[in-house]
Amino acid sequence: MSKKKSKSKISSKENPLKESLNEKISRRSALSTAAKVATGVIISGVVAGIGGYLAGSSQAPGETVTVEKTVTAPGATTTVTAPGAKETVTKTVTSTLAAAAKWPYKYRVWVPIVNEFMTYDEIADAIAKEGSITIADWTYWGLTDTYFIPSFKEYVKDKFGVDVDVKIVGTQEAKGGFMYQLYSAYKAGLAAPYDAMHIEVNFFQEAIAKEVAEPFLPSPLVPNLVHVDPVFFQDYVPYGVQFQQHALCAPVVNLDNAGWIKSWLDFADPRLKGKITLWSMSDNGFWAFLATVAYALGYDYKKPDEMNKAIEWVAENVHPNVLKYTSDESEIIQLSENNITWITCYWCCSYEMEQAAGNTWLGRKLLEPFMPNLPGVVWIPKKVQHPILAQLYVDWLLSKEFQFPDINGPGFKDLSPTEAKKVWAGMTEGPLGPYYEQFIPDWWGGKDKYYQVFPTLEDYKKYIYPSLKILDWTYINEHASEWVSYYQKLIGG
Repeated sequence: MSKKKSKSKISSKENPLKESLNEKISRRSALSTAAKVATGVIISGVVAGIGGYLAGSSQAPGETVTVEKTVTAPGATTTVTAPGAKETVTKTVTSTLAAAAKWPYKYRVWVPIVNEFMTYDEIADAIAKEGSITIADWTYWGLTDTYFIPSFKEYVKDKFGVDVDVKIVGTQEAKGGFMYQLYSAYKAGLAAPYDAMHIEVNFFQEAIAKEVAEPFLPSPLVPNLVHVDPVFFQDYVPYGVQFQQHALCAPVVNLDNAGWIKSWLDFADPRLKGKITLWSMSDNGFWAFLATVAYALGYDYKKPDEMNKAIEWVAENVHPNVLKYTSDESEIIQLSENNITWITCYWCCSYEMEQAAGNTWLGRKLLEPFMPNLPGVVWIPKKVQHPILAQLYVDWLLSKEFQFPDINGPGFKDLSPTEAKKVWAGMTEGPLGPYYEQFIPDWWGGKDKYYQVFPTLEDYKKYIYPSLKILDWTYINEHASEWVSYYQKLIGG
């Protein structure tokens, strides 16, 4: 994959937070760090020399050469005659793993969770002892098996010279089951069944509320955090980081016929009669839609009387335009691609994949007052069994290998060109900051075309980030069944 821009440089002025990780991070000091980050400062290199790590240099350390005057050198690997010399000399070359060149720290560093000062070799030994990692995840159209596992294994091998086993348990539905398994393990006095939780932000919020998330950021094992814009971690550190720019509850819009919509309230326009599909009512996308409409109408969704008024408005004004309530992805694709519906509500990956496939009449609209966002936030549960590999997994999620994978690499190369582009678009979900723009691939057609599909950082801050402050998913999850029951009563369904 070619690089579109030169690597951005982050000055110390832009990155005033230089907390040394050579000091123990207690829960109190970690929370203090979180408070500093929440003000908008950027985490810079955690210690001097981190640039070499971030650059990912594969150059091995310089060779060690020993020259001895000998006649016979038992066990010598190479015997040569030095030019101009009368003696035969032995050149013994000691090779060191290239991975060591990528470790920027001269001395021991404090490793969170394990709570020890460790050298590179000690960390590598600890990784070998851990041996494996289990991750709670989504399915990513099969990429968890075909790309994620081999890529992360290669990452660990490249950085530390250790082979590990990787198990990813993926699902697209009932992800609350991961949390149930976690709580069940704790209740039984067992270790966490998962080492890293690669799921939506609402589960992160639940984990914080129930105090089952382990603080670990910043960490010398997660140097890629320095590339991430603060808006994607300031609300989560020291417990986690957003690994997706966005995951929007969003419509696929027929831009030719309905490109005029600007607000969620436009769904009530009579021109859209029979042209809308909304999420199934058991989908949290539908719940977010109801809360967002309430906000757009000036109501407080946390006040039952006001929320009921908003639900009544949707039932009276939007329901007549709805062809169907569905979260069946294949059905959604069929309806939108055949122009049966003009607004087909699902998740942002739908229109991103349509655009990648060349269906340019099907695209996005960033609607007012905001786009409901349910991005993935990775975190590590308490009583984790493989804490070092868990932190390395977080770093891999922030690497270019995950954020902008090579479309000609494993997991993509065996697909048709169109399918590979669709899956790539559905997986990547936009850059986590300006640094990542250099990895936008040539085949997409450049940065301008890329941002016709994916939000810019400015778009994110205007249309998307506000939802993370306005939508309280703990509250929404608790009251969604009440909202749905009332809505069904109103529409007679």
